[in-house]
Amino acid sequence: MNISKRMWLIRIIALIGLGLSIELAFIYYHANFDKTALYSFCSINDYVDCDGVARSSYSQFLGIPLAWWGIFFYLFVLFMSVVDKINQKFNTPFKVFKNPMQYISMLGLISFAVSMTLAGISLYKIEKICILCVATYFLDLAISLIATDFRNGGFIKSLETSVLDFIDGVKQYAVLFTVCFLCAVGFLTYTNVTYVFTPHLKFSRAIKKFSNKKTNPYSITGNVLGEKDGKVKVVIISDFVCPMCRVMNMMVHKAAKEYSGVYVEHYNFPLDKACNTDVVAQIHPGACMLSRIAIAAKKQGHYWDMASKLYDTKPIETKKILETARALNLDEKRLWYDIVSKETEKELQSDIEHCQKLNIEATPVIYINGKEYVGLRPYEEIEKAILENGAQKRS
Repeated sequence: MNISKRMWLIRIIALIGLGLSIELAFIYYHANFDKTALYSFCSINDYVDCDGVARSSYSQFLGIPLAWWGIFFYLFVLFMSVVDKINQKFNTPFKVFKNPMQYISMLGLISFAVSMTLAGISLYKIEKICILCVATYFLDLAISLIATDFRNGGFIKSLETSVLDFIDGVKQYAVLFTVCFLCAVGFLTYTNVTYVFTPHLKFSRAIKKFSNKKTNPYSITGNVLGEKDGKVKVVIISDFVCPMCRVMNMMVHKAAKEYSGVYVEHYNFPLDKACNTDVVAQIHPGACMLSRIAIAAKKQGHYWDMASKLYDTKPIETKKILETARALNLDEKRLWYDIVSKETEKELQSDIEHCQKLNIEATPVIYINGKEYVGLRPYEEIEKAILENGAQKRS
């Protein structure tokens, strides 16, 4: 196939890739900015889920959505496919692009290598796949293979030529290159710091400050969290198996330590069929037992420190329960007796019924002076809410 036909084929593939990338950009926008948006057509189930991939922290690079990088790549390929014709008609700096086919070969290969890395992340980290993304991976490979002259050095020759031409171009237009480079660095720094295009990443990083901790560093001992006569009443509804509830528990402990005038109450709402009649399909097996342990520990004055232990270790087996009791210097026999007692069962059911009256469907949920916050929120949002309600920073 001659160069002209290969270039036309590359243009067609690049146009298809550009269309897919634009669609992915729309999916990214709806998934992260439009709360009223319906699921995209390629969100088929829990595994084949374009929206889920778009919401993950891996859907961006340097604060720019990957879909936008894709748009830039395909536009650049299209530009390279016509740059010779532009140079024939106009006197522009684009004359530095002396071997466009080899640049396309190299960029296509790099793009495919990046795509394979993203495929691995999608399969093993996110555990979801985006079928449109997968389609672009093969398009990138096709562009690279079509552009590569395997009879004249292949990818090695493309790499060598691209590097030498890049160095030569920088030498010819050093000032222009420096200005463009500084503008690019400034823009990427801005997007990465402000999260203007990646609000989900800001949330993810805010949560990771807590979720990455192996234990609760703010854990408070006893049955009282905060000050009973505090102006700000925080009510937390949670499940000890729920990972997001673990993060929320750390946040309320931190708030109670850092601010005066805050009082925290907790209601158990285990999403476990063993004790919660609202649960139809089993969600968090063992959560009822963990709630019983916390209530039993309260009778020995260790509710909140036990709560933190339960989130960290989830000791459902008898041996682990006793080990947890010993770690908090509790009377093991008394703890076990209280775990299985009718009094503990009654208190747990009282918590569950209270939550059912509030129409709680998932955890965590918190109330700050009566205002409901459903789901996990960044600590800064909780901090702002308690300050607005009269909490004071401790000196």
